[in-house]
Amino acid sequence: MTAERAKEKPLSEVVRERRATPHFDPSAPVHEGDLAKILSAGLHAPSGYNLQPWRFVVVRDPEQRKKLRAAAMNQPKVEEAPVVIVACGDKEGWKKGDLDDALEMAKEHGYGGDAEHAVVKKNVTGFLGSQPGSAGGIAPDLGVWVNRHVMIAFTTVMWMAEALGYDTAPMEGFDEASVKKLLHIPDSVRVVALLAIGHRKGEDKPYGGRFPIERLCFADDWGKPLKLPE
Repeated sequence: MTAERAKEKPLSEVVRERRATPHFDPSAPVHEGDLAKILSAGLHAPSGYNLQPWRFVVVRDPEQRKKLRAAAMNQPKVEEAPVVIVACGDKEGWKKGDLDDALEMAKEHGYGGDAEHAVVKKNVTGFLGSQPGSAGGIAPDLGVWVNRHVMIAFTTVMWMAEALGYDTAPMEGFDEASVKKLLHIPDSVRVVALLAIGHRKGEDKPYGGRFPIERLCFADDWGKPLKLPE
């Protein structure tokens, strides 16, 4: 079956109508042009100091998806969906070329000068390279740091897939060690989430409702009611 290019839906419609997809039609492929657009959306997500620590393993081979299913709590949709994106975060990419390359790109685009770039390099190295107990700073949890960045890009990928008319299923149920072993992911890289993309088979999960604004959003201080017009 040949995939056809899809028309984009408005983001407001996508956010309102998206539901997690329990099962996918394995015979309904994702158009390669659409897949490129979906991934490109994620690569354009915002990133602190433009370090872009996300990495995406795009799993399309049926045998590989079957093996991945076993590492993902045997969820059928991992094997059914024609595309499963394994979203990862590289904790050490910043010191293995990403920082230098990001600054070089900034220079090529006329963003900042040598002095500004030197400050950025000092700040990034001082923060991400600091050790627990070191003077003058707080050592970051690099696992948490990459998770924050990756989830922004991951969600952007999901919204773009939905906007192009595909169905998606974000997944956090998997054994990280097994996924890393299967996909030969380096030790310094965290597996953050999986995203199945395709066309649903059967119905999406029903709408489960959402808590109201006043329960989850506060005005200026925790617990202070936020009043907005309906």
